[in-house]
Amino acid sequence: MNHAIRFEDGGSEDVLVETWGRASMGGLDAVVDGLLSDRRYLPGMTVLFDHSRLDWSAFRPEDLVRRLHVALKAADLLGPSRIAVVATDPRIADAGLVRDDEPPWKAFSTVEEGRAWLDGVGAFR
Repeated sequence: MNHAIRFEDGGSEDVLVETWGRASMGGLDAVVDGLLSDRRYLPGMTVLFDHSRLDWSAFRPEDLVRRLHVALKAADLLGPSRIAVVATDPRIADAGLVRDDEPPWKAFSTVEEGRAWLDGVGAFR
């Protein structure tokens, strides 16, 4: 599993995380570790995960939410303010909140739809 993290300046999201390849627990952990260890990451940012090129057919949608989004909330006091998730797997939209205090998130089929939802919400604009 591969990933790239880009901090956006002036876009709809504060952080864009792109993933591709075959999903693995180690790869999902690396995404969270990479984001949280970057000095530019601050609690309250909006995050757009583009999983449209990620094959995670071996995972349940809840596994992805639990591994990424809940971990971000647990790692710092505030966590992201909102998370948009782009995925081609329709099961993502069926995954509900795992905990009441996890960051609000919503699944989309395109990056443009995710950005439209995040637009104007970022804490750092």
